[in-house]
Amino acid sequence: MAKTNDRWIWSRGKMLDGHRFDDDSNKIYTMPADLYHQAFDNGNPASISEVVVKFLAHHYQYEAPRIAELERYYLGDNDIHYWRNNKKFLNRADNRVASGFPKFITNMRVGYMMGKPIKMQWSDDSATKPPVVDAVEEFNRLNDETYHEKVMKTNLSVTGRAYELLYTDQPTENEDGSLNTAQVKLKAIDPLTAFVVYDTSIEQRPLFGVRYYLVDYDDAGTQGYYVDVYDADTIYHYYAGENPTNADMQLLGEDNTGFGVEPMTEFINNEDRTGDWEAKLDEIDAYDKAMSEMANSEEDFANAKFVINGDIDADMEAVVGHDGKPILDDDGKPIMLPKIDAKDPYLFLKPSIIPDANGNTIVPSSAEYLTKQMNETGWKLYVERLAADIHKDTNTPDTSDQNFGGNNSGVAMAYKLFGQDQEMSMQKSLFSRGIMRRLRMLTSYWYANGEPGIKEDDANNFAITYTPNLPNNDTEIVQDLVQLANTGLFSDQTLRAFGAVVTGVSADAEEQRIKEEQKTAEGQGQFDGGPLQGVNPVDLAAAKQKAQQNLQQAGEKPMSPTDFILKAQRGGKNAK
Repeated sequence: MAKTNDRWIWSRGKMLDGHRFDDDSNKIYTMPADLYHQAFDNGNPASISEVVVKFLAHHYQYEAPRIAELERYYLGDNDIHYWRNNKKFLNRADNRVASGFPKFITNMRVGYMMGKPIKMQWSDDSATKPPVVDAVEEFNRLNDETYHEKVMKTNLSVTGRAYELLYTDQPTENEDGSLNTAQVKLKAIDPLTAFVVYDTSIEQRPLFGVRYYLVDYDDAGTQGYYVDVYDADTIYHYYAGENPTNADMQLLGEDNTGFGVEPMTEFINNEDRTGDWEAKLDEIDAYDKAMSEMANSEEDFANAKFVINGDIDADMEAVVGHDGKPILDDDGKPIMLPKIDAKDPYLFLKPSIIPDANGNTIVPSSAEYLTKQMNETGWKLYVERLAADIHKDTNTPDTSDQNFGGNNSGVAMAYKLFGQDQEMSMQKSLFSRGIMRRLRMLTSYWYANGEPGIKEDDANNFAITYTPNLPNNDTEIVQDLVQLANTGLFSDQTLRAFGAVVTGVSADAEEQRIKEEQKTAEGQGQFDGGPLQGVNPVDLAAAKQKAQQNLQQAGEKPMSPTDFILKAQRGGKNAK
């Protein structure tokens, strides 16, 4: 997650000062469809910018600071770094220790949900895969879709929303002068610099999307904010100057979207559009403050005041001023102090004798550090309680817990992940909505551009499947696979799909490999110009190993696997 170069937004952190976020900091933007068409249908850049700048000003003023603060926490720049106090004026330790809870929770969520690639499977029962399946697989490969999904999920976990943009590159020219179809590209947009405006209908159809970004290149007039506006047909490129809320934006150019619908898709983490740990920011701040104060106390203890009662038994020396001359007291005598070397490991003390009216008062000597008492036990319990509440309330397992993992049964582990699974079920449903919109735009675009064999509604036949990324005991999985196979109740395809967790090879790929090995085995099973009849390729593979073992033991001349099988079929003595 990149840090914005807009310093105003990034530095608006406060340490528990009233409301953390403004009431308008998480607002869904809507406008009546008729007003949208009045401004956009005529293609007038001035009327379009007039509408856009209203939403842009609100987003920059209210929504962007909230998103920036959440992104700061994910990057470890917690509000403890902006804590206001007067410790530096009191010459006291002022450590600012930021915890890593936000990044830990987000990375756990992203790894659990996206650690294994999302499967976009063709749900139709047709025997052969249609061309759209290969087209989607190629699109995912070219756009590194597995990494893209992780970026999207990270944005969702941190800010509660994520934005995805489909766009086309420039078509390439063939040798005969014809143009190839422009390739569709996929890009995740920083939530800090993007938003979508919807209509006011019950379906909340997207009307247009906005992406704005600051370019700080040089002082030659290129620095400032640029604004891209995406509607169903056109991309409008504006320059807004140094302030993105500038009402007088300059149109730089236009491009065709090519999709027929607004190409920016907004994903949401939940119905409230909040991040996975946003509700626990107060506890995170309290944890940071407790850890910082603990570090301060330790440092203050190391720099504690050294108190001496009585006199120091050492030679006296005059106190010298900046001019090198002794400093005199009121009587004109040099001020004398004990001569002490800081490198000495010890001091000699003696009682101090103070004359008074009754004689002499003897003050016993002593030396000690002046420190405050630390309740380390109570502090430890407080910090552990905060950490436990953060894990519990965000449904994030505490991997440092000695009771987590180990020899726990599968059922016990399932209960530890139960809360996260329940929350993840809704997040998967919402994420699948965004993926399905992506697939519908793709198939519609390919269909409109005449891609062979692709139908406009092909996207509706895809099913989105998620596989939780959990540590696996491969030995147990193989044992379960053998038991399932021995029942005879499951097909080879089902067993291969079950074993893919261990091998990492899909069921279809495994089936293809088996067929290729069978062809190879049949090719090696030639004898006198004709194939071996009735020999299973698996038996042939086992025979290879058996033949080598027998030959090595008997010291005989090497025998081919084919000769060995024929000898075994005739009852040869070496066939055991």
